[in-house]
Amino acid sequence: MAVPSKPTPEPLRQLFALIDKLRHATTGSAGRRAVTANSGWLLFDKLTRSLLGLLVGAWVARHLGPTQFGLLAYVLAFIALFQAIANLGADAIIVRDIAQHPDSAPEILGTALGLRAGFGVLCWAVAVGCVAALNADAPRTILMAAIVGSVLVFQASDTVDLWFQSQSRSRLTVFAKLSAYLLSNGIKVGLILCDAPLEAFAAVTAFDALACTAGLFMAYRRMRTPQRWRFVLPRATRLAGEAWPFMLSGVSIMVYARIDQIMIKEILGDHSLGIYAAALPLSQFWQVIPLTLATSLAPFIARRKIADERDYQRSLVLVFRAFFYMGVGCAAFTWLVSGILVIHLFGPAFAEATHTLNVHAISNVFCFLGVAHGLWLVNERRFAVRLYGTLLAGLTTIAMNMLLLPRLGTVGAAYAAIAAQFVAAVLINLFLDPRSFRMQCDAIFFRKV
Repeated sequence: MAVPSKPTPEPLRQLFALIDKLRHATTGSAGRRAVTANSGWLLFDKLTRSLLGLLVGAWVARHLGPTQFGLLAYVLAFIALFQAIANLGADAIIVRDIAQHPDSAPEILGTALGLRAGFGVLCWAVAVGCVAALNADAPRTILMAAIVGSVLVFQASDTVDLWFQSQSRSRLTVFAKLSAYLLSNGIKVGLILCDAPLEAFAAVTAFDALACTAGLFMAYRRMRTPQRWRFVLPRATRLAGEAWPFMLSGVSIMVYARIDQIMIKEILGDHSLGIYAAALPLSQFWQVIPLTLATSLAPFIARRKIADERDYQRSLVLVFRAFFYMGVGCAAFTWLVSGILVIHLFGPAFAEATHTLNVHAISNVFCFLGVAHGLWLVNERRFAVRLYGTLLAGLTTIAMNMLLLPRLGTVGAAYAAIAAQFVAAVLINLFLDPRSFRMQCDAIFFRKV
């Protein structure tokens, strides 16, 4: 006699049906195909880049050892603090404007490129100056900052990627960026085999950004805008005025994402930072999933906002639900395999990173939800919520690291990361955006939408 199968629990049944509901809630059949194809290309690109970066990065860490790897991580973290200013934090705004006003794409893109290039040069100079002031007796660190800092200028070319995103043609971006990334990682492998010094690995970071810039502009020649790009000052003023809260929130995000590494170096030293920097890519590897899906969904959510307010809100609740429980699943899986991954990828010298990784992976739950919440903030133009949320999260990170690092070591930084993500993604909404807070609760507790 056959044993009857157990019924699927209701929460899981809803979760399994979620993606299909989302596809039908957001757009028509042609749009669904575009979402699927575009998401597939973006996910393939980011997963490939993340996986390759993790494997080659682990090899680099083995080659350099915790102390030198920690110094490299310090420079990368310091430069990253300025990236949100250099790119204006305006990606979602630019994609939204192109989706809603396609005829104005050339001036939207041209204005964004001009602003980003200018801010990039300024941020490069300021970043190197700050590193020099803090490390006056370490010319090696200053040189590495000057090399890596050039990324702040080259990243202006990502404006081309926004054009492809708005047209759901991310395949072109994938070919350009992935080719450059494969080349730069091949060079890293060569440097390891040649026993190259630390400065050479910093130079490869700049080379990767330069190669991506060249690849994107070559891809653009295959799919140009109808007219040439042009910088329009009034639009630049409007874009800067609308983007500045996202820029400041981006800085705050970088603060609570990177300041822990800078504080670890100052409080615990380069060796401890090397251990912590080994845990981060294993934890953050999963974040390519919500970032990729949100990028592909952004134009369609923006159109749904105009077409049908009720379907728009229903779609967002479904997005919140999917992203939150994907974060739970990724955190659980990381906890199961962390010990094996750390030892096999980074080696015994980094074994103490395992516990840090287990704790830090929990932050993905709120990180995933925060990425989904960004779609709501852009379309509702609730920029102040993101700004205050990330500012508060940044302060939370600094305060908790000051309190926990001397007592718990790098695990304290992992606890601080969880608290910061929770503050930015959920807690701030309770006070400043109760409507989205209720939507998040509907999503998490499987309330009917």
